[in-house]
Amino acid sequence: MTRTMERTAAPANRPPRGPVRADIQGLRAFAVLVVIANHLFRQPQGGFVGVDVFFVISGYLITAHMLRELESHGRLSFADFYRRRARRIIPAATATIVVTVIAAAVLLPRSRAIQAGIDGVWAFFFGANWRALATDTDYFQLGLPPSPFQHFWSLSVEEQFYFVWPLLAAGAFLLTTRAFPRLARPLLIVGIAFALVSAVSFAWAMIASAQDPSAAYFSTFTRAWELGAGAVLAAVLARPWRLPFAARIALAWAGVVGLVVSVFAIPPDVVFPAPTALLPVLSAVLVISAGSGISSAAYDRALAPLTSRVSGYLGDISYSLYLWHFPVIVLLPALLPTGEPLFVVAALVLTAALSVASYHLIEQPVRRSGWLLGHERASGADARRHRRHLPVLAGLAIAGVVAGGLTAWRIAAPPAPQVSAADECFGAAAAPGIPDPCTPELAAADALLPSVDELADDTGVGFFCWRGETEPLRSCTFGSEDADATRVALVGDSHAAMVIPALRDRVAALGWRVDTYTGYGCQWRAPATGDCGDVMDEIQDRLERGEAYDIVITTAARWAVVDAVSAPGEYADAWAPVAERGTRVIVVGDAPNVEEHALSCLARLGAEPSECGTDADTATRPADPLKAASALVPAAHYVDTRDLYCDEERCPAVIGNAIVYRDTAGHVTGTYMESEGDELVRRLSAAAGE
Repeated sequence: MTRTMERTAAPANRPPRGPVRADIQGLRAFAVLVVIANHLFRQPQGGFVGVDVFFVISGYLITAHMLRELESHGRLSFADFYRRRARRIIPAATATIVVTVIAAAVLLPRSRAIQAGIDGVWAFFFGANWRALATDTDYFQLGLPPSPFQHFWSLSVEEQFYFVWPLLAAGAFLLTTRAFPRLARPLLIVGIAFALVSAVSFAWAMIASAQDPSAAYFSTFTRAWELGAGAVLAAVLARPWRLPFAARIALAWAGVVGLVVSVFAIPPDVVFPAPTALLPVLSAVLVISAGSGISSAAYDRALAPLTSRVSGYLGDISYSLYLWHFPVIVLLPALLPTGEPLFVVAALVLTAALSVASYHLIEQPVRRSGWLLGHERASGADARRHRRHLPVLAGLAIAGVVAGGLTAWRIAAPPAPQVSAADECFGAAAAPGIPDPCTPELAAADALLPSVDELADDTGVGFFCWRGETEPLRSCTFGSEDADATRVALVGDSHAAMVIPALRDRVAALGWRVDTYTGYGCQWRAPATGDCGDVMDEIQDRLERGEAYDIVITTAARWAVVDAVSAPGEYADAWAPVAERGTRVIVVGDAPNVEEHALSCLARLGAEPSECGTDADTATRPADPLKAASALVPAAHYVDTRDLYCDEERCPAVIGNAIVYRDTAGHVTGTYMESEGDELVRRLSAAAGE
């Protein structure tokens, strides 16, 4: 997200700057608005492609400036280039990072505040995309609230790209002019070089998008072609081109239509960025191409939605809007409940206020000052303006020290005193489905188990023998060591693994010895697909052809199915051959879902735990396909667990002073799962006929 930097008078030794184009400002406005809408409302569903539009704009404008300098002077000043980038990017980004770290330290639970501080460091050094990739591929971070700096990934991609792009541009230009000194249009050859680099990046993006979508989404190497598309356009349009007015309008509107189709038609789970991003990228290219070399009021009127004053101003402040909107959306739930009109209004107003202030008090003053001008010495007036803004810079420095101090304080702060898991009325002892459930005295939010700070890591022993993404099969054993022990297999995904804390210390008393076959995406169904497909084929072979198990216990995330109609049959097709060997299949009903607001509520200042929960009807949608699958296999027995989490109307986030869920992916905390162990084992034993 970059834009050209205008000054009142360009020095004589600088290449001339192109005028600010209203249509490009409108593109910026469109891009930032759809990104904000997608983050705040989750609509339009393809709003995330606004980032791709920014990449094209950035590649075009920055490369065009470099090429003008190369043509004017025959060389490119790398020092000046990086000074301009620093003046444009660093001040507002630093302000956002510092303020966000301070707000996170005050508003967020300790663990999240610490992570925000770490993420802020990655963002400051333009490594946020690699940080996002590392946490996105960490299975135990899935379903957790996002970092307030997650959106910095795109800014990091840009700056990593521009770390090498000037070298490539200057090298291509110099090689071309020396090899072909009489060539009339050397920039065409330079454009071909840009196109080759972009083609390699696109080819890599095609491969990576299919093999490792998370890496492809955040990687600079798979995104470079989008900035490269803008760069190629800059080389091609370095000389004015003639195009009939009507053709320009048609071209521009074709691009606008393509962008609108992109944001409404591209689903969030599509393979990305290649080839899907071609649509928004090429659409942005069309709009920029159409407006190149024309300055006409009639043209602006024909593109009024992009060229209006409102769009122009939104384009001006688009960088600040992008920087501030996501921290506001992530941090505001600590003060207001999400999903309510007040939250939406507050988020929009706060984002607008911070962005306008950032643009007028930080971005513009720095751009007009003499900071980092190098050999372009500021005039006396510029220097005086620069001195007037020293308090702002000093304030940022002080705020940075405060941010670091607050983060260190949160790291060193002792945990709050908590309730005890040994309490008679703890956890599932107060669940609706327990015979004669008790009613505990309600504890404060900071006294719950696990603490809100430790929530994300409370997996218990559920993942002690876990097959991670792309890993081979892992199997472990616990329970009775007797030779005649009942042989039990536990098969499934993370929702099967999370049952282990309830079983591990209890099944020996039943005479059961349990082998675990749990892993990332390993739902027990046929045909086995996805990352765990080969592993599940191996497990299926063991269950069908190895020494027969007496019992197989399975469960799976209810939301993991792609087709709710076919899912029960797919599960039944995997279970039936095993059941035909005389193995009893016990299907544990999946825990109901939890909405994001139910968990963010626990961290909201002043909220009571009793206020936090999910409507029961919402929590149990979609219907658990495991129940329907059980009816298709005569030897399968379904164990309903809904009443361990919900009453008739509501699924509380806290039961018996224990926090039930650790994330929005429906993973139950190890603490709560352990508390329901006696009742769950009793139900499993009954299903086994013991």
